[in-house]
Amino acid sequence: MALDPLQPGDQRHGFTVTARTPLPELNLTLIQLAHEKTGARMLHVETDDDNNLFAVGFRTPPDDSTGVAHILEHTVLCGSKRYPVRDPFFSMIKRSLNTFMNAMTASDWTLYPFSSQNEKDFYNLFDIYLDAAFFPLLRDRDFLQEGHRLEFTEANDPTSPLLYKGVVYNEMKGAMASPSSLLGRRLNRSLFPTTTYRHNSGGEPSDIPDLTWEELRAFHASYYHPSNAWFFTYGNFDPVRHLQMINDKVLSHFDAAPVASEVPPEQRFSAPKTVRETFPLDPAESPERKSMVQLAWLTCEIDDSFDRLALTLLTTLLIGNPAAPLYRELLESRHGDNLAPGSGYHDDYRTNYFAIGLQGTKADAAEAVEALILKTLEECARSGFTRERIEAAIHRLEFSHREVVGNHYPYSLGLLMRLIGPWMHCDDPISPLQLDENLARLRRELESGPFFETLIRRTLLDNPHRLTFTLAPDTTQQQREDEALRQGLDALQEKLTQQEQEKIVAQSAMLQAAQDEKEDLSSLPTLQLSDIPPTERIVSGSTTPCGGHEVNLFDQPTNGIGYFISHFDTTALPEELIDTLPIFCTLLTQMGTEKESYLQLAERMEAGTGGISAGVEILEHPHQAGAFLSVLELRGKALERNQEALFAILTDICTRPSFTDRNRLKTVLNQARVSLENAIPGSGHSFAARAAASGLTPAGARRERWTGLSQYRTIRTLAGLDDADLDGLIAKLQAIAQHLFRAPLLHCGVTTEERMFPAMLTPLAPYLQALPTTPVAATAEEAPFRATPGRLGRATSVPVSFVSRVFPTVPYVHADSAPLAVLARLLRAGYLHREIREKGGAYGGLASYDCESGLFSLLSYRDPQLVRTLRVYDSAATWAAAGDFARSDIDEAILAVFGDLDRPLSPGGRGGRAFTRLRQGIDPELRQQFRQQVLDVDAEALARVAQSYLVDGRPQSAVAVISSEEALRQANRELGEESLSIERI
Repeated sequence: MALDPLQPGDQRHGFTVTARTPLPELNLTLIQLAHEKTGARMLHVETDDDNNLFAVGFRTPPDDSTGVAHILEHTVLCGSKRYPVRDPFFSMIKRSLNTFMNAMTASDWTLYPFSSQNEKDFYNLFDIYLDAAFFPLLRDRDFLQEGHRLEFTEANDPTSPLLYKGVVYNEMKGAMASPSSLLGRRLNRSLFPTTTYRHNSGGEPSDIPDLTWEELRAFHASYYHPSNAWFFTYGNFDPVRHLQMINDKVLSHFDAAPVASEVPPEQRFSAPKTVRETFPLDPAESPERKSMVQLAWLTCEIDDSFDRLALTLLTTLLIGNPAAPLYRELLESRHGDNLAPGSGYHDDYRTNYFAIGLQGTKADAAEAVEALILKTLEECARSGFTRERIEAAIHRLEFSHREVVGNHYPYSLGLLMRLIGPWMHCDDPISPLQLDENLARLRRELESGPFFETLIRRTLLDNPHRLTFTLAPDTTQQQREDEALRQGLDALQEKLTQQEQEKIVAQSAMLQAAQDEKEDLSSLPTLQLSDIPPTERIVSGSTTPCGGHEVNLFDQPTNGIGYFISHFDTTALPEELIDTLPIFCTLLTQMGTEKESYLQLAERMEAGTGGISAGVEILEHPHQAGAFLSVLELRGKALERNQEALFAILTDICTRPSFTDRNRLKTVLNQARVSLENAIPGSGHSFAARAAASGLTPAGARRERWTGLSQYRTIRTLAGLDDADLDGLIAKLQAIAQHLFRAPLLHCGVTTEERMFPAMLTPLAPYLQALPTTPVAATAEEAPFRATPGRLGRATSVPVSFVSRVFPTVPYVHADSAPLAVLARLLRAGYLHREIREKGGAYGGLASYDCESGLFSLLSYRDPQLVRTLRVYDSAATWAAAGDFARSDIDEAILAVFGDLDRPLSPGGRGGRAFTRLRQGIDPELRQQFRQQVLDVDAEALARVAQSYLVDGRPQSAVAVISSEEALRQANRELGEESLSIERI
């Protein structure tokens, strides 16, 4: 923290402090600044958090769907004035201890954020990001690599067919193949017909080839100017130093300039509209109940902070949980299987909108879905909501406002995402983080009349700017699009002159030469191994007796929230119940209990908790490869005043769960099926890796059964059961509850501030005492696991591939575990990124080593070149086994490993991880041993493990690919004896 806090009126390095706003409920202070010379805006969040974040954003509204803003985001990070290397962004990932590094393109802004706990590292990245954003090289070759280019199928043969390549081109082909992603893009096109939101800022694959390099450079010149810049910093580093760097490195070199980046309000419809579009579906899949119907209304402008708050709460009241009327009526109608993706209130556009609909409908369901939604809204406007429901919605909002999250992304980035829309569009970064004033006004409005009833009529029922949108499957669309693309490329090829052919060949050769060129990276800053903290930050804990158990206690600054975590050992669960356990976890909190319906339980959970969740976890043994402990993990969280309510609910769902409501059971099964269907196109590499691992270790087999494609098939089968067959499922669900929810199987812990321990332990005791104490009968031992490495092809409706090869290695404590961890980072940065992303055009080429599971994975993401990637994996192993590594490359890979090891978590996440490690037996001594072994890794160790596990161990590795059936069959024609066994997902 700065010793001399910045105050309104203070002037530092060309900036003037315009406001200082304490937010004591978040332990933050917001400091707003303006740069006098250029007009750049700055927001610093002053807080005692050492995970500091920097971001610079620009308003970048596109005028078409060529993806110019998205491609620019990629090319900006491909070299800059003071760092003229090919890829400083990915180079810095391996020279840094960053806790987050990325760039992102939204509908009307582009953002470049990073975070780090290390001060030297923070300012290294600060310098890189500033130079990249404002002084990028934007070379033609970078545009060709990241955006799009023409190449011949055989690069040196002009008689071979032409094709489009490019990282963004292939990324968007994959993104637009997901119906759930496509829905939002197509909805916007019709809902916002006159503003920038009608365009696909990521880029339509059909339009991306229309973008020229000159247009890309012009877009940067127009929008990446300080007068159109928003700077954001967060944390406990000195903000005055931030200001000095921004001014000296960037702003002092510019004058103010007019930038026409404002987004006007959307022109309002005079009457509702209906639109129908289609998406491509694999011909082998049935189009029955694959449609989506969405209703959407334009609501308030973004500068109306009170309406934004009111509409946020109204959304919770309407669809926030299964008991909410619109949610309930839609799901119980059986018109669809789940709420449509994107349902909810979207408050970050210039003009906000509310959307609600169903996924998994019949193709002609639009009229019925629309009528049901309008009827339900009319009933809500007539009857209103009870004060208890309203207070529960306010509680949910206050809880999410107070909670410090950040297990996957930095907490600071979440704050920025909450405020960036109002900040950029109406210079209001405060109201999204400051609820008190608007909540006080809301309570006054509630006392004076029917507030939410009037809001429904004003913003929804009487609002003519309404769109009813249907997205329906078309099993011939992909073929038509492919044929049109092929015909267009063939026609273009026929017109090529010899000179133009030679230019394409030369361009391809130039790009490959640039990609292969050994670069001088000496201009880039880097950390040394001495900058790595010698020990990790230990989350200390203690134990205390409670309710007949020893409970683990973790003291963390949780902002007045208490977190509960428990593990029920599933080791002795009968085999016939194993595959049902994941859906049991999903159903547990959504089915009600013997004394209350699912609607009553949902209302009770919303009013008294911040959420209760159940899931399956696999904890690998640190000393024995493949050995594992499987558990049902039950979590809950609540404010201090609501701990009694939390544990009362946990008692009811563990001692009196009920699964006999068949209608509700069918609804949740279909929701689970649709959620997994939606997940596969976006996380295909993870599903492919789990499929490959299933034949390698017992834990890998169990993980695939519980969280992979096998579980999707299980849920799909269950969702198809008729009423008579549901009896068998209900019996299994009840058997699981009776078997698992017993005191002898339970271990638990709490994470909160020390002063709150009594408030949690007092109601925890009766919950623990309520669990049956009957001993668990031993079950027959499982059959010994036999490794059967597979070559799996899994077909689904995607135009790109996800390619995995997975190798079994060693357990956590083995001496080779540390060099394998370093090798994964070295392979990713030193080989796969270049060969699979830069040359191959995939969105990502990855290597990962899970030191707990002992599995080493090579992966590609949204990959147009399936067979080539498998061959790259072999060449990567050979390259690594040769051991030709520079010491600097090894050091960078070690830094990257420590970036993962020391990645910060939220306060609740720290306690949860510490508890899990205790259960797993990975104690601080083992972790410190691993830490030291990573520091000791050298080239000899890397070459040895690469030879042993990746080259010599290749016959024991497994391959799994998710792609289209045609792509898999074409691959098999090339793979010969190593062909894939193809099955449809």
